[in-house]
Amino acid sequence: MRGRLPPSLEDRIRYNAAVFDSRFFEESWPIISRGLESEVDAESEVGWILGHVAPPAGGRILDAPCGFGRHSLALARRGFDVTGVDLSETELQRAKERAAEVGLPLQLVRQDMRDMEFSGEFDLALNLFSSIGFFTDDEDRLLLDRFCTALKPGGAFVLDTRNRDFAIHGVAPEEMVRLPEGTVRVQNRFDARTSRVQQSWWLEKDRRLLGEMEIRLYSVHELLRMLRPERWSQVEIFGGLDGRPFTLESPRIVLVATK
Repeated sequence: MRGRLPPSLEDRIRYNAAVFDSRFFEESWPIISRGLESEVDAESEVGWILGHVAPPAGGRILDAPCGFGRHSLALARRGFDVTGVDLSETELQRAKERAAEVGLPLQLVRQDMRDMEFSGEFDLALNLFSSIGFFTDDEDRLLLDRFCTALKPGGAFVLDTRNRDFAIHGVAPEEMVRLPEGTVRVQNRFDARTSRVQQSWWLEKDRRLLGEMEIRLYSVHELLRMLRPERWSQVEIFGGLDGRPFTLESPRIVLVATK
């Protein structure tokens, strides 16, 4: 049995599934993501990760969620055996088409990350671009366990997300984002009591609501506790996917945990 959780915990995940708005990521996010994610950034971020973690040549890497394959393709170009997991069929199709265009192999799996059952299979696992916090706190904790279980002994897990302590003062009420469809107004509402940010994405030209989402932001001490340090031989903290030092003023938290 591959990395199954005890039945009581499995039931808890299913029970809380309604907290996560899967429709946003299946319908709205594929439109939004095209204006937010840079290929240049992905190459640079992958370069730093590989330089710091140094997985074996040709090793197996898990990228979850993989989106349309920015980081997965950058890793495949370097000869790694990459498995990308994502809930969005649209994003996975884009990743498949992009891989075919450049002749790179990718293993792509349509799945909710909470249902991953990999066990001892990967040299490196990635959870990038603020992809934690869309579930309940308990589910996020169990998701981190999923990544740990997926790794081989000595494997590394890289988590990149927004810093709650920075967001207290750094979340703008509104932002403007350029997408292929036009300018989008993003309305942000941060609730300090729950550490959750609610976002509404409006296409300006016809005042059309593209979608709404909610994400729970974590402080570094919360993430460290959720990782369960006893499961890891080492956990490092950075302020970005370029190795910069972490401070309370860092917009992002990057954790590198070695099993």
